[in-house]
Amino acid sequence: MKTRRLFGVVTFPPRQSSMNPHRFAFLTARRCWSGAARPSATSSFVVQRPSFLCGSQQRPAAPAFHSAAAAANFNPSTSSSSVVYRPVIVRRRSQTGTPQTALPNTSTYCANTNLPRHRTKSRTLSTTTTAKMSTATTAASAAASAALIEESKRLAAFRAVQEHLLPTYTHIGIGSGSTVVYVVDAITALLPRDITSKMTFYPTGAQSEALIESAGLRLAYINKLPPGGDVLLDVCFDGADEVDSCLNLIKGGGACLWQEKIVATAARKFVCVADFRKISEKGQGLGTQWTKGIPLEVLPMAAPRVLEELKKLGSLSPKIRPGTPGKAGAIVTDNGLWIVDAPFKPLLASKEEVPEGKEDGQDGVWTVDGLADRLIKIPGVAEIGLFYGKSGLEVESGAQKPVAAYFGMADGSVKVQTLEKGLV
Repeated sequence: MKTRRLFGVVTFPPRQSSMNPHRFAFLTARRCWSGAARPSATSSFVVQRPSFLCGSQQRPAAPAFHSAAAAANFNPSTSSSSVVYRPVIVRRRSQTGTPQTALPNTSTYCANTNLPRHRTKSRTLSTTTTAKMSTATTAASAAASAALIEESKRLAAFRAVQEHLLPTYTHIGIGSGSTVVYVVDAITALLPRDITSKMTFYPTGAQSEALIESAGLRLAYINKLPPGGDVLLDVCFDGADEVDSCLNLIKGGGACLWQEKIVATAARKFVCVADFRKISEKGQGLGTQWTKGIPLEVLPMAAPRVLEELKKLGSLSPKIRPGTPGKAGAIVTDNGLWIVDAPFKPLLASKEEVPEGKEDGQDGVWTVDGLADRLIKIPGVAEIGLFYGKSGLEVESGAQKPVAAYFGMADGSVKVQTLEKGLV
């Protein structure tokens, strides 16, 4: 069907009386006077349905108006046209709640049954768009938060290196983990080349070995230290999976716990660098943040026996750590051993925290020192992921605890935890 517009009014060619009138109702008139004379934005929207749509006579020409005044003076009863315009209220009302009729030929909305469906579709599209925008905003916020955490870890590493790596040091241990990347960056950025060229760096695994070499630093292995114990590492920088209020650590999430402990105990002082997510919950001990369990490095042939002994000690579902996706079987350490993860109830930092009338280990509740002593005695266990006991400030060598822990906080700041001052 061809249509034409005359002064903003849709006109139609003659049709048979059998034409469905609702199809004509969908095509509505347009505004045809100036914006200054348009109806109020608060007025209701109406549909003007000519009488020919409800009858059988041939459609006559519809009048058109060029101004609001002409439209207001229009009298359908005296018009030569047989069309009778019947305003029909559709949805909206004025602010006073009184329905308002529209002048003939004014802007209208269609009143057929398709209208609610179109509005619903529009509303659905709007909801979908809003949901997508919300998802994008959430992703952007998560990315910004992750970037802030990484920046805080970098600042923590730089501060730790600045306060604990003296230019006169010659033997430095480099641990494993995500924060150690920033430790190596800090060493190369804060110390000139003529100073670092006199230093030797000792890795705890393949990752730190690659970091040392890529930074152009001198690499050596811990077994190359002169024998006799007279020569120690001046300092060792390493990360942690969790740190409690007494600077006890859980390490081994990266399956390098045995080498990490060997290097840490070979240093005069051990400095931990991590982020705020590694701090044990206030008033609780190890196992509140790192819930995967205490890592144990075990002989493969002894793994089943070790699992049974762990259950007797109160471990909650200990298991052999599987390999990475695409690798069948257990994960294999640099020493050719397996890792067993043994979850326990949160550990008590000291014996003073053991409830009165109860023994260490009763009901599966252990102190750090008490559990560590039992775990290392299980046949087939080569090393455990608990770093406990004394710090480098208390003994000259062999200390497992750090002298200080540097944490990158969620707000981008850096806090330092020591035994003397706590977390400040």
